[in-house]
Amino acid sequence: MVGYPISLAVLLCLVAAAVCVCGCTSDGGVDNPDAVSGTGTVVYNDLEGGFYGIVTDDGTRYLPLNLPDAFAEDNLAITFTGIPRNEVATIQQWGIPLELTEISSEDMTEVLPLFD
Repeated sequence: MVGYPISLAVLLCLVAAAVCVCGCTSDGGVDNPDAVSGTGTVVYNDLEGGFYGIVTDDGTRYLPLNLPDAFAEDNLAITFTGIPRNEVATIQQWGIPLELTEISSEDMTEVLPLFD
């Protein structure tokens, strides 16, 4: 019966490793079926105290929930990836709420962590 505790220990280690690996995966980026990507322009809107939005090249409006300060510039051309958050209500009532996962312009790129 000496082999039984070792087998149990190995099994527990494998289960713990599987849990750790599953906890390290992300639901953002290209692996997320809900993710959207595109090119567009950051625009400043002087409504409800002022806010920045993204207007894509096809006219779709997104309200970024986590726009980095470095990209808060009116008329800045960008490329972005994000996850629409339709369950979020905003006071701006402008565009589709979007949690950015990556954003870049001509000379800078930022990868953003997802909200918890």
